Amino acid sequence: MKTAITFKKLIPWIVLVLVIGGLAAWYFITNRVTSAENASYDAKIQEAETMYYSREYSTAMTYYYEAADLIPSRVDAFNGILTILVEKGRNSDALSILEKSAQKIKNDDQAILYTLVGNAYYDDADYDKALETFKKGQGVGVNNQELELMIGRVYLKKGEIDNAAKQFEKDLYENDNLSESKLLLSYIQSSSDIETAKSTLGSVSPSEKWKAYYDEFASVLGSLNTDMKFNATKLSRVYINNGYPALAVAVLEPMESEIVEYIEGVYFLGRAYLEMGEYDKAVLELDKSVTLGGMEDDILWAKARAYMGKDELNNAISSYEKAVGYQGKALSYDLANEYFDVLLTNDLTLKADELLKTVVKNVKAPYIYIWGIKINYALNNVDKINYYIDLLGKTNPGDSDKLEYLYWKAKALLDQNGDITEITKVLDELLAMDRYNAKYYFLLGRLQFEQGQATDAADSFKKAIEYDLSNDITDDATRLLSSVE
Repeated sequence: MKTAITFKKLIPWIVLVLVIGGLAAWYFITNRVTSAENASYDAKIQEAETMYYSREYSTAMTYYYEAADLIPSRVDAFNGILTILVEKGRNSDALSILEKSAQKIKNDDQAILYTLVGNAYYDDADYDKALETFKKGQGVGVNNQELELMIGRVYLKKGEIDNAAKQFEKDLYENDNLSESKLLLSYIQSSSDIETAKSTLGSVSPSEKWKAYYDEFASVLGSLNTDMKFNATKLSRVYINNGYPALAVAVLEPMESEIVEYIEGVYFLGRAYLEMGEYDKAVLELDKSVTLGGMEDDILWAKARAYMGKDELNNAISSYEKAVGYQGKALSYDLANEYFDVLLTNDLTLKADELLKTVVKNVKAPYIYIWGIKINYALNNVDKINYYIDLLGKTNPGDSDKLEYLYWKAKALLDQNGDITEITKVLDELLAMDRYNAKYYFLLGRLQFEQGQATDAADSFKKAIEYDLSNDITDDATRLLSSVE
């Protein structure tokens, strides 16, 4: 009788064990991946990678999605999907897919994918979103040293210096990551304690990738003396040149009133504010530094950028003009490109043409002639368009400029109803130089459309859109594609 009672008490537990066992068996059976499925998955990944390296991104995505549907627990397909999305500038779509569809892969792999998407936000200088993404990767519960390092870098970009230091102090980094973490920790420490910074820098042998940075910073630390203003200025140059303006603010701002006669110190504080997005403070400091004499072109250039940040276009134009004037015949490529771009973007075409006429007297370079073509396209000056194309062709341009020359020459011929044979010849030369050139397919589509080959034109416009990672002609190609279809 006692045995029967005891057995009755055990019945619920027996049922529970059977249910749990059944569920476990069901889970194993439904999630078991067969060798045939693995083989099919690998084949789809191989096809996707072939399409990816051929820049056939849409087809690659199709194969990646098929593979992900087949075995959602493997990372390869999701890595491919997210890589294409971030290369196309679709970071938010990449993050959405990662959060909604990639939850069956291992935690280690999830951390890698969160790092991939977080890096894309970081590269776009969207540091808030980058930090949010990296934190989600941190939340999967594994130690990923690249992810942890990137969190520290984001904190440093955002000016959260103490949080950055805590990240770099973690005992989990190896190889290149160890070298970078120690270097950045030394940067932080040098803002308040030079000897500690020296000790940290000397605590590791840097990897080959970071050796030059170590040598540079060791030299700077070794040159410091008891003059705090001098030290802060030298350190700020390193911080700003390596992309961490918050550290420059940290060392220069407390002595703002003491560095008024140090032109570089005042300038670097203005530059630091500029790069931190504090445009009012940037203009104030840059105004102080320009009255000291020397470095006028750099100061005015930075001031122009600060005014652009403040949406004060007239003041920005005035500063750009003065910076160009100070550089004179030694006008830098970067300043010229930036100023021309500002003028054309803001429809100041006549002012851009005035600048061009001044600059072209002293600068005989392919990039100036390319701007000449762009400006005269905006002015609809056909003779000048052809003039600058001709000048560009005579400069014996390098590969990148040659691609631009061929594009503009073919475009001008198309726009001016040029000879079909000549247009085709130029396009063939462009294709021979770069088989994935989006502009080639855009112009080919136009030519085909004008010849009544609508189907071929549509295919060409689709390829143009597919290959256009920098969005140079995507809008125009999309518009023409819609009219063809």
